Amino acid sequence: MGIFYTPVDISLCIFGMLVALVLLGVEIRKIPWQRLQEPTVFSAWCASIIVLILLWRMRVPVHNDLHLHLMGVALFALMFGRSLAILGIAVATLAYTAEYDGIWLNLGANILVLAVFPSYLSELILNKTRQYLPHHMFVYLFGNGFFGSLVVNASAGLLALTAHMLLAPVKIIPGDAIAYMLLLTWGEAFLVGFLTTIFAVYRPEWLFTFDDKIYLTGK
Repeated sequence: MGIFYTPVDISLCIFGMLVALVLLGVEIRKIPWQRLQEPTVFSAWCASIIVLILLWRMRVPVHNDLHLHLMGVALFALMFGRSLAILGIAVATLAYTAEYDGIWLNLGANILVLAVFPSYLSELILNKTRQYLPHHMFVYLFGNGFFGSLVVNASAGLLALTAHMLLAPVKIIPGDAIAYMLLLTWGEAFLVGFLTTIFAVYRPEWLFTFDDKIYLTGK
C-alpha cells in the first residue's frame, strides 16, 4: 500500500529521498550486528524480507496505482526491532520497486511510509506498554502482538491512503477502500498475534523486542 505507481512532484521526491537516506544512515549505525550472527537469525531476517515482498504482491487493485494488501511491517518491527526493521523493509521496498516496475523517484517516500513510520510507531507502543502495563508475557503477546500490530498496520495503511489522496486528488479513493484496508489489518492482527506467540515459545531469538528478563524472570 505504498506509493509505488503514483507520480509525485520531483521536489517532494528529492526531499523524501534525502530524509530517508539520513534516517537510514542513523539507524544503520544503531543496528545490533552481533545479534544477526546468532544461529538462524540472519536467515530469518533475509527470509522476512522475501516474505514481505510476496505479501505486497498479493494485492487487490483499487486504482492502477493503488492496491490493498497485507502490510507485514508490524511483525517485522516486533521481530527485529526498529533499526533492523527499517533497513529490512527499506531493502524490501527497493526490491519491490525494481521487480514490479515501481517509480524510482518515489523510493524515499515509500521508505518513510512503509519502513520508518511503522517501525518508530511500533517501538513507541512497545515502550508505552512496558512503562504503563504489567511486565507480563500476556501483555506483550496481546498488547504488542495483537493490538500493537493492529495500530501499526492500520496507521501505515491510513498514511499511505492519505498520501494517495493528496498526491493524486483526481483519482477519488472509494470510501469502502478504507473499510477493506481496516478489515485486512484486523485479520492480519490475529495472524501477527499468533506468530508472535509461536516465536516467543519456539524461536525467542527471532523476537528482538521480547526480553526474558522483563517478561519471564520472577514470574
